[in-house]
Amino acid sequence: MRNLPTLTLLTLLAAALPGAATPVAGLQLMDLTLEQLAQVDVTLVTGRPAPLQGAAAAVYVISGEDIRRSTATSLPEALRLAPNLAVARLNATQYAISARGFNNAVGNKLLVMVDGRTVYSPLFSGVFWDEQLVALEDVDRIEVVSGPGATLWGANAVNGVINVVTRPAGQTEGPAARASGGRDMNRVWLRHGGELGADAQYRLHASSQRDDNTARQDGVERTDATSRQQAGFRVDWAGRGASATLQGEAYRGGHDDRSNLAPRLSGGHLLARWQQRRADGGNWQLQAYVDRAARGDRVLFNAATRTVDLQFSAASSLAADHQLIWGLGHRRAHSRTRANPLVLFDPAERELAWSSAFVQDEWRVAPGLRLTAGLKAERNAYTGWEWLPTLRAAWELAPDQLLWASLSRAVRAPARLDRDFRFPGRAPFVIKGGPNFVSEIGRVVELGYRGQTPLGHLSLTAFSADYGRLRGGTPGASFIENRIDGRVSGLEAWDSVQLTPQWRLSLGWTSLHSRFSPAPGTAATSPADLGNDPRRQWLLRSNADLPAGLQLDVQLRRVGRLPQPAVRAHTETDVRLARQLTPRWSAALLLRNAFDPGHIEFNAPASASEIRRAAYVSLEYRDLGAGNGK
Repeated sequence: MRNLPTLTLLTLLAAALPGAATPVAGLQLMDLTLEQLAQVDVTLVTGRPAPLQGAAAAVYVISGEDIRRSTATSLPEALRLAPNLAVARLNATQYAISARGFNNAVGNKLLVMVDGRTVYSPLFSGVFWDEQLVALEDVDRIEVVSGPGATLWGANAVNGVINVVTRPAGQTEGPAARASGGRDMNRVWLRHGGELGADAQYRLHASSQRDDNTARQDGVERTDATSRQQAGFRVDWAGRGASATLQGEAYRGGHDDRSNLAPRLSGGHLLARWQQRRADGGNWQLQAYVDRAARGDRVLFNAATRTVDLQFSAASSLAADHQLIWGLGHRRAHSRTRANPLVLFDPAERELAWSSAFVQDEWRVAPGLRLTAGLKAERNAYTGWEWLPTLRAAWELAPDQLLWASLSRAVRAPARLDRDFRFPGRAPFVIKGGPNFVSEIGRVVELGYRGQTPLGHLSLTAFSADYGRLRGGTPGASFIENRIDGRVSGLEAWDSVQLTPQWRLSLGWTSLHSRFSPAPGTAATSPADLGNDPRRQWLLRSNADLPAGLQLDVQLRRVGRLPQPAVRAHTETDVRLARQLTPRWSAALLLRNAFDPGHIEFNAPASASEIRRAAYVSLEYRDLGAGNGK
């Protein structure tokens, strides 16, 4: 039995846990009980802080404590903790990540934000994951919504939305440091926080990470080794009825621009946000940021982007049971590319702009029944105005039982890869971006349940999505066109169970069914190019406090086979064993892929990186008395 080692480990864990073991100071299993976790505020569904239990959407929250008690050393690895995401590692630092299908190396239907800053690239409407150097030690939570969120967050929030929320500077005062190293990876992280007068706090942080080459199954190394460095700051101020944040980061990295496996990276951003609370319970927020990203890659993407973004939103309480939120936004991006022998973008430079306005109304129409209706109008440089409506209903069966449903229309607007892309880098072209390519459309129906049951805190979601005008091409030299329709349906479920005060189990399971209908004359590879997804995947996570001040955390993750290119199913077990050495010092042993010497997660097995077993040691210092938390 393939999973026997992990199941044996969990059995031994249960035997080692006394029913009334005394928690060690600073090593409590979780900050909150399951009931309290259901009341954690999330913002992705309503646009304002609201309890998770009442959210009419498939929302999973990865807490900062979840991340700390995992083997994650990067944002993509932390996203493996969400059961409603598909996360596949491509090589040393690159990943394919999606929700509800369409997963590939240039996935374009998942919107990702870090502290409200959109991080997708206008080249392909997706995320370069090797550029997202988030300091996990400072993350408060990661909100993951599977399903459309376009009414609030705009085009490209088709299959899901991720928002990484870092902790305010006031929660990270004092010095902190971590050093981690082992097979394939070495990382150092430093942080210091303090006060700026009576009402303001700051933090400074810096990190450096080195990832070594991966290898194919035949043992041949791939040239994907890379080093990355990052430094940043955050300042928070709070006064009477108002608050402000100023934060920024700069990074550089990469190794060899002759390959797209380890391109040269550089960039940074500066963000400012002002929030004002009114006496009547309403509030408004103004946010602006500038962002620069450059990617040196002689094989695929050799590009630089400058982005300026301005967003305003306001929330009003029209009555005790009636909330209205609305907002305006504008973003401009200058995209500059350089041709190489394989890829050409024509024109080489483009000025892109997006403007938007939205309104969302939430009201209680009857005892226990809430309706939410919203509409966003968003204009892009390619297709003009797009309309993104949604309707949600939430029925409170009991204070801890919620039944919800939603209807949404979402859009994936064209990107430069759809309109300007040419392959190879000079004529005659085999693939050409389509001048008539228009937005892809998704119409999604969802039905869900969330509540406290005898089996724990349970979430269930069934969904069905009809897609139109998906990207495809014709055989031979052709334009990229809207040539495919399809339907994707499935089930998502997750549950958390507090077995003892010192032991919690978290379980997750997803099932996905896809069917596509290409137009006559469509290239045979086009449906497969949309994404390579497992029909089923599940995970089991155990977090336990053991005697003698030890923590044992185990995650078992099973991913079904991928159809095209065919990749075998795999099971991955990650183990973390940690101990608090002193009130300020702790140490941990991290073991990834503990019971499997290696497996392929994505791409054709003959040329793909094999993800091998790896062990790391981590040593951490935190001045807990100065507000660093756990």
